[in-house]
Amino acid sequence: MNPLSIEVGDALLGERLDRAVSVVADVSRSVAGRTIELGLVLVNGEVKRSKSLRLALGDLLEVDMVPSTPVFHPSIELSILYFDEALLLVDKPAGLIVHANTLSDQTPTLASAVVMIDPGIATVGDEPALRPGIYQRLDKSTSGVMGVARTQEAFVSLKEQVGSHAMRRQYRALVEGELDEDEGVIDAPLGRDQRSRTRVAVIAEGRHAVTYFRVIERFDGYSYVELTLETGRTHQIRVHMSAIGHPLVGDRAYGGDPSLLEDRVFLHSHVLGLTHPVHGAFLQVTSPLPPELTAVLVKLADRSARA
Repeated sequence: MNPLSIEVGDALLGERLDRAVSVVADVSRSVAGRTIELGLVLVNGEVKRSKSLRLALGDLLEVDMVPSTPVFHPSIELSILYFDEALLLVDKPAGLIVHANTLSDQTPTLASAVVMIDPGIATVGDEPALRPGIYQRLDKSTSGVMGVARTQEAFVSLKEQVGSHAMRRQYRALVEGELDEDEGVIDAPLGRDQRSRTRVAVIAEGRHAVTYFRVIERFDGYSYVELTLETGRTHQIRVHMSAIGHPLVGDRAYGGDPSLLEDRVFLHSHVLGLTHPVHGAFLQVTSPLPPELTAVLVKLADRSARA
């Protein structure tokens, strides 16, 4: 992409640098801010990294925007579970991240893959350069059904449903140990773990978080459970189950044993239910358990039968 260059006139006189970049490059303020942080904005030939810098009359503003859409990797194959004029529901494989965190990150992502399916999604969302159409996310190690908005109107509706906890999000997981109860609720606030900024922990001053669980099947030393989210905090299921002494199989970050499943966490987004943003009907889509997780259950069932 060729650099954008403009001489500051009356329209941008006195504007903050991030606001000016947003206007000149036609991107959101947050994308503009990241572009500045990456050293891609020059004022009078000098790199400027202060987003609050005020522009003067006659300043030469140059913006070297990196490609707005991450590079698509041809090996990414997404199974489409539902598709219409407003929605794209895909079956996310484990190991694939949902979106990049910076404009310079060219790691293959689910976001880049859906833009290859529908290029129009590239303009949808609060920050389409990084998260086109993405109103929710799944952890890299989590598989299963995930929704993407195809229009801005659908994005607004779906984001509101997430915020109001109106979506039905149901997961399947294998946890260590046998739960005492067949079903129950975990109501424990979550926040960033002060000892590790990449982890989440149950903390008194954290955000409200509620998870419902139901045991589907019991094995010797393990429980196969259905989990329904009332809220959708980062790592919510993983932290909640670990907090009650039943970490997810394969979840090294929260105390899970990887011996049964080395390459991922046993967590699958099984059901997604939502109000259709166009016609208002309730839509529910299910993703079948992937083969690598089914194989673990078969192994445990066989082990239990032999005991």
